[in-house]
Amino acid sequence: MAARSPRASIICMARSSMRPESTRIDRRLTVTSPANRLPAAGAVVVFHDEWGAIAQAFDLDQLGLSRELTILFADALRMHYAGATPETRKGCWKALRAFARFIADDGNVAATGDIGTETIGRYIVWLDKQCSDAGRPWTTATRHGRYIHIKMLLLWTVRNRPGLLPARLTFPRAPFRGRHRHPEPQRLSAPHLKTILRACYEEIDAAWMRFEEGRAILARAQGGLPADQQSEFEAFLHDVYRLGGGIMLRYRKGDLPPELKRRFDRFGGARSVAPYLHLTVDTLTPFFLAIAIQTAANPDALRMIGRDCIASHPLDEHRATVDWAKPRAGGNIRRAQRRSFDRRRPYAAPNLIDRILAMTAPLVAHAFPGARDRLFLIHGYRPKGVTVISAQTLAAGTHRFVARANQRIAAWNDAHPDQPRSPLPSFAPVSLRGSVATEHYHAAGGDILAAQTVLNHARADTTDLYIRGPRTRQLQQETITRLQRTMIAWITGTPPPTEATTDKAGAEDAPHAKQAETFSHICVDPLAGAAPGAVRGRLCPSFDACLTCPGLVVPVDAEHLARVLRAKRKLEAARERIDPARWTLLYAPGYRVLVEDILPDFPAALHADAERLIAQLSPLPDLE
Repeated sequence: MAARSPRASIICMARSSMRPESTRIDRRLTVTSPANRLPAAGAVVVFHDEWGAIAQAFDLDQLGLSRELTILFADALRMHYAGATPETRKGCWKALRAFARFIADDGNVAATGDIGTETIGRYIVWLDKQCSDAGRPWTTATRHGRYIHIKMLLLWTVRNRPGLLPARLTFPRAPFRGRHRHPEPQRLSAPHLKTILRACYEEIDAAWMRFEEGRAILARAQGGLPADQQSEFEAFLHDVYRLGGGIMLRYRKGDLPPELKRRFDRFGGARSVAPYLHLTVDTLTPFFLAIAIQTAANPDALRMIGRDCIASHPLDEHRATVDWAKPRAGGNIRRAQRRSFDRRRPYAAPNLIDRILAMTAPLVAHAFPGARDRLFLIHGYRPKGVTVISAQTLAAGTHRFVARANQRIAAWNDAHPDQPRSPLPSFAPVSLRGSVATEHYHAAGGDILAAQTVLNHARADTTDLYIRGPRTRQLQQETITRLQRTMIAWITGTPPPTEATTDKAGAEDAPHAKQAETFSHICVDPLAGAAPGAVRGRLCPSFDACLTCPGLVVPVDAEHLARVLRAKRKLEAARERIDPARWTLLYAPGYRVLVEDILPDFPAALHADAERLIAQLSPLPDLE
């Protein structure tokens, strides 16, 4: 190895002298002292939306608690519920108000150190004694809601503010027994749903006519119509439009000039004038209810539907698809919530949405940034301003809608005693989804898959929660009885018992006397039009539905194999003739059952005999 030159040695020594001394890194874990005092963040808890605007504000000084307890709960509310939904925060605020009333009644809690396990027990006993304004005890769900939020706040304080509460603070596992055992929910029958839709369409037409009239008045005024040619209402509406910036003027009666107040009183106030400018709570409610019935959508998800919810149908130019989001529709992959409608029907959901888009267009520019892409906007008269209609406001609007509709029906019945109309039942928007699903279930003859498709559920047991009720149990019992009788008759070789009816000519007509053996099993004549939705003389829409029935019994012999092969070839011939999308939608499921589930169970030795029997069987009707 060559020796290093003197010059190289000098350079290396210089570099080593210029290298800074390495400092030792302290890798020991340090434990900070517990936070024994509350942060001085104030008693007002403010939550902002994604745009930085104030979404909610809660003043805990209104609870009447001691300063120490107020700051404790304010800190927990501010930190633990920062990512919660507004509805969850509102539920926490209701729980805090209930807990404050308990502390006032109990008299034993003045500081943070007074909250222990015994306090939680006394609070649960206090909740069990509470009653509503009508004198009825609080429901289990209400008591649980007032309890669980207090538990969350206290547990957060124990974890994040040690030393303020007892470290061994414990909570009972299930203080309210039977919380998940709910009574059967209200279900509206098909006549009730039709009555509601009729009342909705009546108010929708009236609201649209007022809005169209308001647009015409404003167009004439803005077009330079002389003031002496305008009526008093037209001039007043134009003034309100100008003062409110295109929407209803927000005002308090004490703040209005006397002349403007007199004009408001003359024309019925804001509730009567605002529908000429834009959508209001009372005019929005019938739109919402009609769309909720047609789409069978969850009301909370439907409230947040976007303004771009309509899309063209890919196959039919006369149809349009309504698409909306549902937060809990799936895990990692969201299942699309959509239904298609025929636009040629005047009250189809897409046509109603078009009207809503026009009637809420003046409100968009005044809405909060986070709400401008939503469909159901309202102009509140509180400081909240223009935003999406809340569940509480929608419930109140539904109550007023039912009252208005029943007043009109009562007036109609008084004027037309020979043509009475049924009044609307008292209902909540949340009951519409289950009611529509139940009607689809019954129309399909007890097929839960039909209701599951309408509700877009991943599991049938979830759909079962929506269709439970006395009518469903009766249908299930009748279906089980009928299938058991049919199976016994097939085993014994005797015809199943039927109830014969007599027509006007006196001839006996048994509904099941004329039967056809179609897909290797006995069914009602597929051309008789006896099934729901079927037309006499045309193929039953449920022609191959029995193939998916779990109670289907197919004997393994040459005769039934011949029927299976005949059905398989009929489906294959239809696949080459009809529209591929229609074949995939209607007949592909039955075809897969025949090929993948039924045919493999027949031994190969029976195929020769089955081929000879096919020619002796009656031909099947053509598939459409």
